[in-house]
Amino acid sequence: MSMPKRKWARNVYLDYNSISLRLDALASQLRDAEFDALVIVLRGGSFAGIHIAFLTGLPIHFLRYHRPTETVEWVGEPPEGERVLVCEDSAGKGRTLVHCRDFVAASGYEVSTLVVCKMPLSAVTPDYCCFDWQDDDARVLFPWNRFRINGESIGDDQPDHAYERKAWDLDGVFLDDVEPHLYKSDLAAALSFRDNVPLAAFAPKPSSQDIVITSRPACDRERTEAWLRKYNIHIPLVMRDDGVESPSHESKARWKGARALELGFTHFVESHAEQAAYLAHLYPELRVIWWNQGNPLAIQAAPIDE
Repeated sequence: MSMPKRKWARNVYLDYNSISLRLDALASQLRDAEFDALVIVLRGGSFAGIHIAFLTGLPIHFLRYHRPTETVEWVGEPPEGERVLVCEDSAGKGRTLVHCRDFVAASGYEVSTLVVCKMPLSAVTPDYCCFDWQDDDARVLFPWNRFRINGESIGDDQPDHAYERKAWDLDGVFLDDVEPHLYKSDLAAALSFRDNVPLAAFAPKPSSQDIVITSRPACDRERTEAWLRKYNIHIPLVMRDDGVESPSHESKARWKGARALELGFTHFVESHAEQAAYLAHLYPELRVIWWNQGNPLAIQAAPIDE
């Protein structure tokens, strides 16, 4: 039975750089605490734990936590009686950190805990955290768990990459773009021409779990579906339904990204470089790819204040 999908008001994406800066700021405090070792909860605590290991010089040990049975086991146990710092990515309503902390304490160690993010109503209050998050309507995503965008991942019964889903742009990805001036000079002729544009040499072969999200208006659905069927592209099609007659590249990107996230897609492949940049800026939790006529480039973007 599929698990219910929680509706989040918004995503908050914490990138590697912001996390590492917060860990850097904790470094002197952690060195002064004079721990004997780090204990990393696999796999979520890996980035924070390894980063702290470089900042403190502490040896590393690992725990493996099995969520379905709520059991913990050592993967390389520290020497007896040491003071250890247990590292995890988040402290939330779940019991992972509680069980791991209690397991280590029961094994005879003096235990403190560090997390990247403490969530509201956390089941445990960590001794150290990078971000003390207060908004329970926001879903916090880390670089290593962006697959959580796909609500099906709550079941945790497949490898992480199995939850990745691609949303594809249409024009410029599956077929060559029609020049904008043709639409302006004679819309009917341009649409008729577009209907007969062949499948591009650089067109991808999408997975059956993928989707097309295009800024073509919904009134073009029938002719668009006919073109897709002609080339045996049988994946769901989402068309722009905002009623805007001449949207900007920024508004197209905003609409596309919002729809992709709403539907649980982790990647967006965009043909237009400017829209790809806007997608990456507006939705950093998405993995944005500029298709670049079959020479794809991963895109990250941030505004510059002038």
